[in-house]
Amino acid sequence: MIFSAGFFLKGINNPTNLEATRTGLRPTFGALQGGQIPRAAMKRAFLIILAILVFGHGTNCVVAQVDTWGKTTARPAEFYAASDVPASQVELTKQWYQVASRAWGNFGPLEFWIVGRSEKAARDLDRKYCAVRKQKDPGTVLHYCLNRSHNFTDYARDGNAGLNTRRNERDNWSGFIITMSGKNPGPREEDYKPVVLHEYFHVYQHAHIHSRKEQTRESLNQTNPWWSEGGAEYMAQLLYSRQKGVRANYLKEVMQRKLRSSGSLQQGETIRDIPYGRRARIAYDLGAWFIAFLISKSSEEAYQVNFFKALETRGFERAFLDSFGRSSKALLEEFHNHFLSLSRRSQLKIIP
Repeated sequence: MIFSAGFFLKGINNPTNLEATRTGLRPTFGALQGGQIPRAAMKRAFLIILAILVFGHGTNCVVAQVDTWGKTTARPAEFYAASDVPASQVELTKQWYQVASRAWGNFGPLEFWIVGRSEKAARDLDRKYCAVRKQKDPGTVLHYCLNRSHNFTDYARDGNAGLNTRRNERDNWSGFIITMSGKNPGPREEDYKPVVLHEYFHVYQHAHIHSRKEQTRESLNQTNPWWSEGGAEYMAQLLYSRQKGVRANYLKEVMQRKLRSSGSLQQGETIRDIPYGRRARIAYDLGAWFIAFLISKSSEEAYQVNFFKALETRGFERAFLDSFGRSSKALLEEFHNHFLSLSRRSQLKIIP
């Protein structure tokens, strides 16, 4: 029996015998004369059922996860930080998460894990992380969690940021895990703020893909970074540029620097061809420009709303065609063969 509150009671087929099943007593709240049930009996029955749902009994009651994937929520993100992370960095991260969630919707469940520069503090945070994973999904194997290939000590040593989308056929818990660090960029660098926005836009992207199948998710989000990273980068920089106190020319300055990557394209290569790895920066930079190019030929709504709304049901190519009027192949050809050949002044005209 599945209750709307999200609890699943095993071994109970008849809800009218709920009290008897859980307490060993016979039901005593049947109908009296006239078919009415005394208020006291109703209240007692309600409290018993509520207690069973909340606290369970023995091994017969387990919590069933309510799958709210893709729906906005009022529940805020959870924040965890290593012992060497200053409170000011946690607050800064919260501030820019709030900017992002107000702009694009608050999706979850979402956790932020903030790493400093101390590898010892990062190892302690790893233990906390795995304890939380075990708490949220009892099937988690702590040994594998603690020895995963990319952990918090890597972030303490190398810096950077990343999103781990937990949505698959193996785990019971689905959610988003963003890791921020103390360098590359650090909290004193301006880039830290748009990086929080960048990682959150990945949350937005993945929230619109409901499937638990890894191959399906990868196909809809595109295997190489040109689309997902380009989108996250441009939308993050665009949103940041619109915040109070950000200099007027910020977005044009950032996008002009990204155009330098066009000189690293090989003969006949498109951004779609470039995988993650040592040359991925080209796809990040020019992918951001491709999203700006798309929006200039359609609208922000066509990209941010229409495309993602249609993505799961229509598939990538049909959602693309429906949203932008032409195929991705056709628009990539125009982008490479025409737009990237324009003067810098002409290119920058499409940047708001």
